Amino acid sequence: MRNEGIRRLRPGRFRDGLDASRLRRIALNGLAITVAVVLPRDTPQVPVVTVLFHALIALWAVTTVIRHLLAPPWPGVAWSVLLVGGAVCAGMSPQPSGPAFVASAGLFLLTSAVDNGVRWIAAATAAGIAGFALAHTAVGGSPDAAVPSLISAVTGGGFGLLARLNGLDRRTERSAAERRAEKAVLEERARIARDIHDVLAHSLGGLVLQLDALEAVSAARGADEEVLVRVRGAREMAADGLVAAKRAVDALRRLPAGIDAALGEIVAGARALGMTVDVELRGEAGRVPAPVAEVAASVTVEALTNARKHAPGAPVAVVLETGRDAVLLRVANRLAAPGGPAVPLPSGGHGVAGMRERAQIVGGTLDAGGKDGVWTVECRVPYE
Repeated sequence: MRNEGIRRLRPGRFRDGLDASRLRRIALNGLAITVAVVLPRDTPQVPVVTVLFHALIALWAVTTVIRHLLAPPWPGVAWSVLLVGGAVCAGMSPQPSGPAFVASAGLFLLTSAVDNGVRWIAAATAAGIAGFALAHTAVGGSPDAAVPSLISAVTGGGFGLLARLNGLDRRTERSAAERRAEKAVLEERARIARDIHDVLAHSLGGLVLQLDALEAVSAARGADEEVLVRVRGAREMAADGLVAAKRAVDALRRLPAGIDAALGEIVAGARALGMTVDVELRGEAGRVPAPVAEVAASVTVEALTNARKHAPGAPVAVVLETGRDAVLLRVANRLAAPGGPAVPLPSGGHGVAGMRERAQIVGGTLDAGGKDGVWTVECRVPYE
């Protein structure tokens, strides 16, 4: 499904988007790189080993910094090169402390990544062992010199395996939490849809019928034309509200999978009601989990409904930005249409409280407020 009028931009950096886990990972890898560089090692007889060692250190540093930008399988490729190259350097070094540490780090990083397949890890490990054995044999190294490398490899692989198991446990827990959150969101959406349908839609439908009857009676009794105009205007407003309520129910019950498709349908419905809505998608919409997408879609529906209610005719800007560990939704509109009278900031009601409750169901936060005549709803929901 193509969504016309939705702009897709490069990923941006939103407020509170600083990835603490990425900073911790960079700091730990930086510490490990420092240890590998300062570990004592003899100058190898083959100069190319020194060049290869420093190239591996550079590869390690660069991959650590840009890891969040690399799509599979490139991180695994980088860590495999680090493992095999470090093993070759260790095999050719008389005192392989530093190179062995690099190979061990490569094995740790390759093993600890949950997305790396077992066959890939086994192949890279076998290549590292073969590279070490061939290089060690080529330089005439003694078997005793291989002991430090073996200890380093076992240590790196063991810690990597523990980190991998821990990551799998966290992923399982996160999946269970997402399923619980998705169930809660679906139940909340179903409840809201029932309330809108059973209360608001029925009331508006009855009001339209009453106004039709009032118009007919007024016309039959020769009522003043101004009275008829006001009755017809009220009937038109009630009919528009009924259409909007039905669209909201349909959106809550049948939002398509994927936040981009859901936003496209929501915005199309708002534009059909005469609203001017500008939408920007920043980042990869496909990475947003279903529970988070449901919340973002529900908040968008409510925010657009409030904008139409409090500032009819005023343009609305919707921005959805996906980061590495969270999604940010921002809906902003001026509190008056161009050239129209300003309206006071919205107060009271349950719209903002309802949106905030929906965000809190999946561990998110929501802020809403007005400044300089602009009302902004900002919802941030983590998904990792």
